[in-house]
Amino acid sequence: MRKNDEGSKLEKIARSSIHTFIALRHITNDQGDPLDFVSHAFLSDFYDDWSPVIALRKAAQLGWSTALNIKSFYLAKYRHLDIIYSLPTTHDVQDFVAGKTNRLIANNPIFQEWTKDKDSIEQKKVGRNVIYYRGTWGERQALATPADLYISDETDRSKQDIVSQFETRLQHSKYGWKWYVSNPSLPGIGVDAHWAKSDQKHWMVRCDECGFEWYLTMENIIQPKNKEPFFGCTACHRPLYRKSGRWVKARPEIKDISGYWISLLAAPWISASRILEMQREYSPQQFANFVLGEPYATRGNKLSELSFFQNLVSAVNPQNKRPIIGVDTGVGINLVMGNEYGLFYYSKSDSYDELESLLNRWKDAVAIIDQGGDIIGPRKLKEKYPHRVFLCFFGQDRKNDEMIKWNDSDQTVIADRNKMIQLVVDEFSEKRIPLYGTREDWQDVWNEWAGMYRTEKLNVLSVPVQHWNKPTVGRCDYPFAIVYWRIGMSRFMNESVTFQGGNEIDIPLGIEPNVTGNFFFPKK
Repeated sequence: MRKNDEGSKLEKIARSSIHTFIALRHITNDQGDPLDFVSHAFLSDFYDDWSPVIALRKAAQLGWSTALNIKSFYLAKYRHLDIIYSLPTTHDVQDFVAGKTNRLIANNPIFQEWTKDKDSIEQKKVGRNVIYYRGTWGERQALATPADLYISDETDRSKQDIVSQFETRLQHSKYGWKWYVSNPSLPGIGVDAHWAKSDQKHWMVRCDECGFEWYLTMENIIQPKNKEPFFGCTACHRPLYRKSGRWVKARPEIKDISGYWISLLAAPWISASRILEMQREYSPQQFANFVLGEPYATRGNKLSELSFFQNLVSAVNPQNKRPIIGVDTGVGINLVMGNEYGLFYYSKSDSYDELESLLNRWKDAVAIIDQGGDIIGPRKLKEKYPHRVFLCFFGQDRKNDEMIKWNDSDQTVIADRNKMIQLVVDEFSEKRIPLYGTREDWQDVWNEWAGMYRTEKLNVLSVPVQHWNKPTVGRCDYPFAIVYWRIGMSRFMNESVTFQGGNEIDIPLGIEPNVTGNFFFPKK
């Protein structure tokens, strides 16, 4: 057999399976070591998983980046996929490509051969296809080039609207694959939101002594008196052999999203003592996210479902105080309406007709409108309803750090975005914003709150500040409408208006009233 024929036959065998390719080409990691599927047994199935949508919720330092690098090269070469690979920042991209991808190429002659035509930090031509490496923070817009696969590495630390833009680059591909990989942050956010929709595979470890099989938790760390802690079976307390295990689907009925969750406890090279040291060294959130691979939520960084619905009021709002209308103009006209007794109405429409109807029905009603979504409509209303319609800008008064600053001369208000969102979240949590109606009535509003979450960012002076993020998936128009309502309430809450047939009733916001009156709520 001629040498060319041998090479062609070897190539055909290599492309038949990625594990065969790894063995035949003696693929190593970026440090030049052979890939280890004994200590890293949990990686084996992932290498051979070609699901269109993958959600990997993971702990740090388990070898997934190497797997993603090798899989992306394999797909670009043998399946001819163009790939977008994103990381949070441009600096992350530089570190990743220079420190991992380029070293992987340098240690594997076959990858050097594949990338000899085009090899830079931002893109690598693999055969006739290209892998693009991009950051999300600091990018004005996502890459305009179409792709077949989008890999979002460190999804939870990425800028979510840029992630969404990258996803749109797949629209014209017959593949349209999306893989999300990250240490989680908060429940229902980022990779956890995708993993929740998946088949939810857990890495299960079986006890050789009693046969009990389960995924590892902190309960598996056994601490005998005056002896070193060890990983043991929760049923019989015998030591566990952590180099073997298997992926088990918690939701086998889900066929279209492949999900993985694994913690650092599954790494056999990490001792129980070291895990306990990490628990002492790290903050609770760091330990949950980066060691356990779990989302973490504390009071304040996410509005919980319980905190929202605990504000439901079965009585009827007495509509004898000045109503305030909060309006967000993101997609459509989204409004909420309430007075100092609480919120009693919301709606979503395509025009300002309903808003004008409400302003005409309540002659002293005041509307606070988002100035950024629709430029023309709110400004026309401001002229039509003098001193009753205010345009809201998000900003910050650096001189006195005021949360809200009114300007009556041009009917505008400037508010601190993150502080106002936090105020509303805290007041819901403290049961201080009554919601008049039933759970069913307010479910649509809660659905939009569910995706919002708070993270900590460094400002230009490297000072940590709290930032409220929009949902990874879905809208958040109603939450912002409530923020605009709350901005209006900060000024007009104590002003009373007597309507025909009504009585003055002085009930502070946050106290559940026991009154009757006209009930005004949208019909489903």
